[in-house]
Amino acid sequence: MPELRVPQLKLQSRQIHLDFHTGPWITDVGTQFDADVFGDMMADANVNSVTVFAKCHHGHLYYNTKHPARHPGLKNGLDLLAMQVEALHKRNIRAPIYLSVHCDEFAANAHPDWIALRPNGLRVGREPLSHEPYQWQIMDMSSPYQDFLYEQTLEVLKLFKPVDGIFFDMCWDQPSLGKYAKEGHAKRGLDSGNEKDREKYAHEVSIAYMKRFYKLVRDHAPQGTVYFNARPLWNMAEEAPMVTQVEIEALPTGGWGYMYVPTNVRFARNFGRPYMGMTARFHKCWADFGGIKPQAALEYEISQMMAHGAQCSIGDQMHPRGTLDRGAYELIGQVYKRVADREPWLDGAKPVTQIGVLLADDDKERGITGVREGVTRMLTQLKHQFDLILPDGSFDDYEMIILPDTAKLDAPLAKRLDAFIKKGGVVLATGLSGLNNDGTEIVWRALP
Repeated sequence: MPELRVPQLKLQSRQIHLDFHTGPWITDVGTQFDADVFGDMMADANVNSVTVFAKCHHGHLYYNTKHPARHPGLKNGLDLLAMQVEALHKRNIRAPIYLSVHCDEFAANAHPDWIALRPNGLRVGREPLSHEPYQWQIMDMSSPYQDFLYEQTLEVLKLFKPVDGIFFDMCWDQPSLGKYAKEGHAKRGLDSGNEKDREKYAHEVSIAYMKRFYKLVRDHAPQGTVYFNARPLWNMAEEAPMVTQVEIEALPTGGWGYMYVPTNVRFARNFGRPYMGMTARFHKCWADFGGIKPQAALEYEISQMMAHGAQCSIGDQMHPRGTLDRGAYELIGQVYKRVADREPWLDGAKPVTQIGVLLADDDKERGITGVREGVTRMLTQLKHQFDLILPDGSFDDYEMIILPDTAKLDAPLAKRLDAFIKKGGVVLATGLSGLNNDGTEIVWRALP
């Protein structure tokens, strides 16, 4: 496959991520949708981009299509997605389109052999008789489901050409012991009984389909954005060519915490892609209907994004009948007016940093570890500007490199640090950094 080219684009600064996960039991989907009310509420709330749904986690489609996955409660002729896109474009508001990837209840029910399997033979995700909330049947992207999703995406790209962008969600590496995954293991010479081999194959599948779907979108919408959500940010060095931007989803009061954005943004912004933060108007979690954040809290979260040079996104979920919560958009409008007022100073702004904090080899998982949170808190409170960088990242832009508590050094990295010091740089090693694995021996000594 040829090298993927990613355009330099400007992200909209006041976005809405409009969830619409709607179960098959709802019979009156979109019946109260009013395009003028919808569009005016977004415009009045100072919104300039809304991500709208083509396909939700239930696997339902919300546009006019002959595909059997079209929501059964969406009456004939009601093209809900088209009406949203038209209303937004009429007001000069972008309308990227959302498709769920690993979560697809329709496909799972129609094709159980496409569901990913655990090593014990049970399904990944919700079991057949389970009614646990927030549990979905998880698809295996090495199965024919990938082509199923490809055809759905292609249809969307053709019907709404040129799309403003595609937001693919739920895109993690999913190991499986289903028949299709095992066939893939065998072709690659991997051992299905080995957990590391299963994880390696799952990652290869993810990278391959991301390249495939990125090319599909770019071929049909050369100026459209492409993003695969739920990927570990620490994979950006490998995955940056398959996305046009970086999005940092974090509902601080919904499990992510208030340190997630200020920590992760200092890594995500280093790969030449525009970047944005995403919170939500919900206080507890996604789809917390009736829950509206206090204005001070939402302003604080949005201000964190602005302070780090990120564009802003606020998540919401449209009611199944197609209405928006007016109180939520009054709140969003006040917060986004504050963003709009500051855009003359934010537009084109770039972070200036003096310190590079080296990520330890065992410190790359999704989330916040004690080491990363600790160094972020310390340097933030000391009012120092810094980035989080990979061991093979460039040191050229920094006056100091910090090796936090568990950074492991090999000979090439030690040589690079020596060269950095020779040029006048400063290295601060803390904890076990510079020691051997059990901390009993110094393996790197800075030059005198």
